[in-house]
Amino acid sequence: MDPVGIVLGTRPISPLEFWIGIQEHHLLQLDDVVYVESTINDSKVTFYGIVQEVQKFLEGAESVYDAHLVTRGIIPVNIAYTAKVSITRIEPELFVPPSPGDPVFKATGRHLDKALYYDQMKVKIPAGITRSGDPVYINYHFLNGKEGAHVSISGMSGIATKTSYALFLLYSLLNKADDLKQGVHGMIFNVKGKDLLWIDKKNRNLSQEDREIFERLGLKPEPFKKVVFYVPPDERDPNIPACERFDDKVVPFYWSMREFAQEGLIKFMFVEGEEGMSNINYAIDRVANKLYSLAKQSPGDRLIDSYGRDIESLEDLERVLEEAIQDRYQNKNSELYKDWFGNADTQTTYAFMRRFQRAITYIKRFVRGSLSSPINWKDHKLLVIDISGLHSIAKMFVVGSILKKVFREKEEQSNPYPKLFVVLDELNKYAPKEGWSPIKDILLDIAERGRSLGVILIGAQQTASEIEKRVIANSAVKVVGRMDSSEVLSKEYEFLVGNFKQRAIMLKKGTMIMYQPDIPTPIIFRFPRPPWATKKEEVEEEVHVPEDFNNF
Repeated sequence: MDPVGIVLGTRPISPLEFWIGIQEHHLLQLDDVVYVESTINDSKVTFYGIVQEVQKFLEGAESVYDAHLVTRGIIPVNIAYTAKVSITRIEPELFVPPSPGDPVFKATGRHLDKALYYDQMKVKIPAGITRSGDPVYINYHFLNGKEGAHVSISGMSGIATKTSYALFLLYSLLNKADDLKQGVHGMIFNVKGKDLLWIDKKNRNLSQEDREIFERLGLKPEPFKKVVFYVPPDERDPNIPACERFDDKVVPFYWSMREFAQEGLIKFMFVEGEEGMSNINYAIDRVANKLYSLAKQSPGDRLIDSYGRDIESLEDLERVLEEAIQDRYQNKNSELYKDWFGNADTQTTYAFMRRFQRAITYIKRFVRGSLSSPINWKDHKLLVIDISGLHSIAKMFVVGSILKKVFREKEEQSNPYPKLFVVLDELNKYAPKEGWSPIKDILLDIAERGRSLGVILIGAQQTASEIEKRVIANSAVKVVGRMDSSEVLSKEYEFLVGNFKQRAIMLKKGTMIMYQPDIPTPIIFRFPRPPWATKKEEVEEEVHVPEDFNNF
């Protein structure tokens, strides 16, 4: 293999970086991976690195006028073509600089694997490809909790393709994870439109180039398999899904009043993060405890109040609470009031009731008397939970209720299998930096303890700077798409060293920057368009061949 250049001796050389003088008729661009083999004290040392800067200039011209004369052929000078390389690895670990004049080669094959530490990854998850077409991998042990866990994906809305990349990464995980025999599952919250209700169907617009990228990464360009779609129920009939797709893969979901009481779901009706909520939280806890007590005492699937009446809806519960408040007016020492609200003053209970009544409007179709249609994630390889089109209160209620159940189930079992990868977009709404909410508590639990329990978060957001810092800090893998110039300056992006912050502002759609603990520098890559449909218009028509077709 011909060298692309030599180590320059005219620039300082260190064990961290060096400059290359690129040979004529050769090309080096940003992010190319190179290596140098040097002989130091009779020992062979190999330096691996990534091109971080590329420059061209007229060598010998000292003024602007000289440059004009050069272009007219009057002054003979050379065009200098140089590249700055950040060293990623030295083998063996002898921290000395390479020698001036040593030949520099493009890294391919085993040299590329060493430069990017792929040779030390026991299980490699395809993450995308470089501009030169080489695969980019993530160390699975930094995803599944063995050495680290969780993924944070940031970028501008509509340009950074955050959700698209989260789905691609999940597809790679479901196809390449080493513990499939013990179980790897996925759960996706569909927060925008109905785009994700067709991911089990082929994409009619998939190009040949994208097919080839999938194959280069060792993935089949196919839609997701073994998917079930949980969608909100119709407001009039709980058995009818409120969406445009009707088949046996689409299932309405809702909770019974008994489940609502027993699992403390009332807390997720109060997640607005308003100021002055501390007193209301006391009332919420008291009502939640009372509901739990009633659920434990009630027979079968029913929820019965202290007077033996069935509570079959949130409206019934509202009437029971209003009775307790009314009883307080007639008797200041009302036991009924204390039973439900403890020592909370009436102003607090009024504030509680105002928020509770408002939330009922958006949540009542999800709580259905003794009827129940639970979300059983262990029964399916992949779940898509549609919350698009719901009011923010309803979205919060659904996400919080489901994640609470998942986390409790994982706490109750003795091992972290099966693994569950949860894709949640708009993470800044559920775990904001300021304020408190029950959902934020659950997401913090997942971020800090989910690694050991087998619950892994793939979170996407426009602005990581607005998310609770412990959620971001516990994400082992960080991915960014195109960023806003002010956002990229926040400390959450300190991993974007060198010129990567400037480059993040200029990224094209579908191009991402990734940082993972295994590799000391971020990597820029792109990923293919999906082989699964992202809307109904993209669905490829399925041709059904009769069983006796071959007999004709």
